[in-house]
Amino acid sequence: MSNGEKTTSFGVFLGLFLLVANVWVQYLLWFGDQGLVRWRQTQKQYLLAMEDVRLAERRIQQIKDEIVLLEKDPAALEEVARRELGMVYPDEILFIVPKEPKDPKE
Repeated sequence: MSNGEKTTSFGVFLGLFLLVANVWVQYLLWFGDQGLVRWRQTQKQYLLAMEDVRLAERRIQQIKDEIVLLEKDPAALEEVARRELGMVYPDEILFIVPKEPKDPKE
């Protein structure tokens, strides 16, 4: 084996090694645990979680507003007591109308 053949075979080996290394690094970059595909999935999950947080914050604010209203307005408190608890005055009669059952064919 001459010196030129050793250099050529080393070059081929080095080229193949670099090609395999490049393919492996690309695979890790795109599909690894911290790759771009996983990053996009995590980004979507984050956006969905933030939407859930916004909905929860809105609901919390509605409840706080309702609490303030109930503390300040006796008529609102009476209306909630009648609707939620079924409370009535002693001289009143409460009629409860059942909801119509759903048609089983639907």
